[in-house]
Amino acid sequence: MTIVEDLLAGPRGRRLCWEVVLGTVGDQPDDDTLFWASYWTSVHRGDGVSLFGPGASEPRPAPSDDDVVTAVEALFDAADPASATLDQVLAALGRAAESAMWWQEPDAEDVLLGTVVPRSLHERIAAAVAAAPGVQALFATAPVPARWTVIPDTSGYGGAVRPAAAVLAEWRRELLDERSHDLGDPVTAPISGTWWTTPPSGLLDTTTERDGRGPLGLWAVEDHTGWERAAVAPAAVDPSARIVVVDDAEDWAALCRAAPIDVTATTRRHDWYRATGRDGAWVVPDWAAIAERYDAVHLTLRGWLRASGTAIPVDADSADGTADSADGTLGSAEGVLHSADGTPASVIAGWTPDTTVWLRDPRPALGPSTMWRWSGEDRGWLPA
Repeated sequence: MTIVEDLLAGPRGRRLCWEVVLGTVGDQPDDDTLFWASYWTSVHRGDGVSLFGPGASEPRPAPSDDDVVTAVEALFDAADPASATLDQVLAALGRAAESAMWWQEPDAEDVLLGTVVPRSLHERIAAAVAAAPGVQALFATAPVPARWTVIPDTSGYGGAVRPAAAVLAEWRRELLDERSHDLGDPVTAPISGTWWTTPPSGLLDTTTERDGRGPLGLWAVEDHTGWERAAVAPAAVDPSARIVVVDDAEDWAALCRAAPIDVTATTRRHDWYRATGRDGAWVVPDWAAIAERYDAVHLTLRGWLRASGTAIPVDADSADGTADSADGTLGSAEGVLHSADGTPASVIAGWTPDTTVWLRDPRPALGPSTMWRWSGEDRGWLPA
């Protein structure tokens, strides 16, 4: 696969391209078409948006699709995405992650990019973005990449380190206990709850860095809570560690096939319907079962760009998995992986791109940490 193909495959890749364009615009075109297109997209689906300031009492009519495409082309022409630096690209990646909210409908910009902008224009934008030195540096990996953990400097973070097996066992018990939701509720009901599919908190996660700018765990965080300081520590990874790699949607589906837990009767049914538009059976990987086979799971940058937030089909016929016996042990998945359309699905949600989550003890040992801070002036992370 080429970088261009990776950028075009999914909504996060397309959004990264658009954020790079916006971050490299020189003279901003004097045109508010995209603002009004986003506003009316939100209004028409009932998001409850409001206008303030001059002109709020007389909003401009919704632009046509042709007007939107013309405005996107004008911004692209005013930008220089092929010159984007690594700092600009990392900031754009952060904005692409912040706009990934898998408990609600895609934001208006994602809707417009996915439904109005033609593929031919996306291809032109992606080709320019892929040529940027910052994008080339983002996709480049060292032969033996160093890994780092990020510890947000927030109150309430930390505490005693619990055994990984205990963390996973508790997560699994709680997840199975969640499966009491009334499936008689309409999928459109305003019900929300747990929506992420990462292994549970309490485990160690690491990301790699790019050219001294700090690990991606600083730059690109889904569902960011606003922290602006963090400790960064190197992790000493055993080169013989067994790491299962998720590099695309099929790799995620394979994890679900190997060890699925049915989560249709949880609030995920409603959250993921809003996020993907799909109503059907849903599964997630059983991380406790995955930990019996692997030391860690790694979601690549490429896998995140291509598949994050999409409904990933999971072929029921090849499932060998888990997870519904009364005693919580691995058992037959018979009767679990079926939906009205015959195929369950899953979602990569809540992940930071390029993350490795360590599922077993002993976890990688951490070296001395250094503090990093977010600089609004520089629009980036800097050593404190």
